[in-house]
Amino acid sequence: MTPEGNLDFSRSEKVVIQFGSRTIKGFLDSPSWKTVEELLSHAPHSSPESFRVRNSETNIVEEIEAKEIKAVFYVNSFEGDAEHQHLNFHSRAPIVHGIWMRLQFLDGEVMEGIVFNSIHYLVEPGFFLLPTDPESNNKLVYVMKSQLADHRVLGIRKL
Repeated sequence: MTPEGNLDFSRSEKVVIQFGSRTIKGFLDSPSWKTVEELLSHAPHSSPESFRVRNSETNIVEEIEAKEIKAVFYVNSFEGDAEHQHLNFHSRAPIVHGIWMRLQFLDGEVMEGIVFNSIHYLVEPGFFLLPTDPESNNKLVYVMKSQLADHRVLGIRKL
């Protein structure tokens, strides 16, 4: 937080935004968080209507409507690892308070993660998911519910 109480937007996160057959790799300005728990508990109370992303290839800033996307993947690198086999329900998951979920997207992609336990997860069109695979390239994912074929609660994690 800045002295005025506003969030510090000095950090640009690497993101991969997927929608339809199109993928955009770029940089999204986002607040700096000290811990994952802080990020999940202070996530916006309403779903964003759009994302402003600076394209990594063209350096052009695009405004992308949230209703058009599958998900926004906050990543460690743009390359990722196509050979990586996701670990599901494993013991090395981060210890974070929340709801442990398994998601299946309409395109068949499956992932697991922790969702902060709040009413916003239920009523908003999208939510933040902390992937539980410690080897994943994804640090955080903003998921649009309209792009899910299925999602299941696997358990509740309490600190």
